[in-house]
Amino acid sequence: MPSRLRSLIRILIVVFVLWLIWSRLHIVIWVPTPWWGLLLLVVGSYLVIEYAVDRLLGQRRR
Repeated sequence: MPSRLRSLIRILIVVFVLWLIWSRLHIVIWVPTPWWGLLLLVVGSYLVIEYAVDRLLGQRRR
């Protein structure tokens, strides 16, 4: 699979998953969260999604 196509698929999957999470957050009651906590949550979510996409596409980094 070409590198550009793989990158496009990754971006679309990450955007879709983050959009799903954001759309469900309207139901949750917001609690006071420090800015760095929200930043850690976003970075952690991105890394988990990126790992899952790598496994899904069968790409192994060395």
